[in-house]
Amino acid sequence: MTTVVVTHAVGNMQTWLGGGEERTKIFSGFCTGHRIFKHSNQDSVSIVFEGVDLDKMKAILGSPEAAEGKAKHTVIDPIEVYVEVEGGA
Repeated sequence: MTTVVVTHAVGNMQTWLGGGEERTKIFSGFCTGHRIFKHSNQDSVSIVFEGVDLDKMKAILGSPEAAEGKAKHTVIDPIEVYVEVEGGA
């Protein structure tokens, strides 16, 4: 289990923020918790995932349901993914 940070732009911040319950259901399939950070001047967010199973994350976020959620919540590609480096202090 590791920590992962995902960053992406959104087309409509209010729409994206309104989808929090749906995202929590999806995310709970591959992580133990997550936190949301909103860019101060742009329609962009970062999500910090804790306790991530990387194989499950890849499978769940690559599913047709996740693609539908991306469109519904106005997620704009590219999505940048940063995986914690063990011992990278």
